[in-house]
Amino acid sequence: MTDDFGIWEVDEATKVSERLEEAERTGTEALLEDILVRNPAMLMPGLELVGRQTPTANGYLDLLGVDSEGRLVVFELKREKLRREAVAQAVDYASWLDSLDDTELQTLIAENSGRRGIVEIGNFEEWYDSNDNWDSLESLRPVRIVLVGLGADEPAQRMAGWLAGKGVEIDLLTFMGYRHGDRMLLARQLDHSDEARKQQKQAKVPRAEKNAIRLGAIDRKVEEYGMRDWWPDAVAMLERNSKPSYRANLGITFYKRRARTLSTGFRAAGSHKIEIVEPGIARVIFFPAAVDLCLDEFEALKRIIPFDLEPLSNAPPTEQVPEQWFCRLDESGWREHKDSIAGLVRLVDERWREAAEQPPP
Repeated sequence: MTDDFGIWEVDEATKVSERLEEAERTGTEALLEDILVRNPAMLMPGLELVGRQTPTANGYLDLLGVDSEGRLVVFELKREKLRREAVAQAVDYASWLDSLDDTELQTLIAENSGRRGIVEIGNFEEWYDSNDNWDSLESLRPVRIVLVGLGADEPAQRMAGWLAGKGVEIDLLTFMGYRHGDRMLLARQLDHSDEARKQQKQAKVPRAEKNAIRLGAIDRKVEEYGMRDWWPDAVAMLERNSKPSYRANLGITFYKRRARTLSTGFRAAGSHKIEIVEPGIARVIFFPAAVDLCLDEFEALKRIIPFDLEPLSNAPPTEQVPEQWFCRLDESGWREHKDSIAGLVRLVDERWREAAEQPPP
């Protein structure tokens, strides 16, 4: 039993107090991970868990989450006192995740979701974008680290404090278990290793404001690249019954207002996008969920519109369509093919609404 922390039950009438018995370590250890998965707010408010026992290059990461600001968080759980090895292990996992490119990271999360109490995430980009409190996927990094255990020894505290001083966002979260009759009480204590640094962080910019900033960046690039005469027309046509999401890489992704379940079991909301790739040139991309609905029409128009196929970036595949379709267009190409593309957008929209109303396959 620890001497520096305790919980007492006090009888207000007699003023008699009794210190609760600390739960056996083995009992607390066996329950801790299950409890935290069922109650992620015990780890931090607004947390969304996206992985449990996620495979990495050097072992399995206990818990992986996205915090209230849209940051990726590594949770390393030790069902005992935290020691220096736990700090090193958590840093290893966080650095490995940070080394992945966006597609690898999103695939890792999607492929390991839907198990052991974690929500299924078919398309991570769409899932992330559906949270109005989060910004773009660029906000996922740098990765945060939270070490969770039943106390921490001096070397672990010293290492965590040193890393925090070097700019790594790392916290120690301690749980202590106590028996109260046939129930267990958990006491939680969070040690912000660098509270002063966190208090100095700038206030989070609202998502709507950041979208306005990104839209402004796109508008300036459109002007710079001499695309003002046709870019607004293309965006307006592609936006049909969709919700646009403005990305930092000079692109706009269009999401349908109702997601639908694909034959592969994934949920899809993203239909298509347009992005500026170089002066005077834009790419129009249709994701597999859209192409699958109108595959015969896409195949027929491939003889007219210069469509190419490429590996997926973030969108989920279907059984018929494993790649995304795209075409590169300048102003003359847009004016030549706009009616055909507009017809595809209308057809996709009609069939999407019909498919979204059907029960999952």
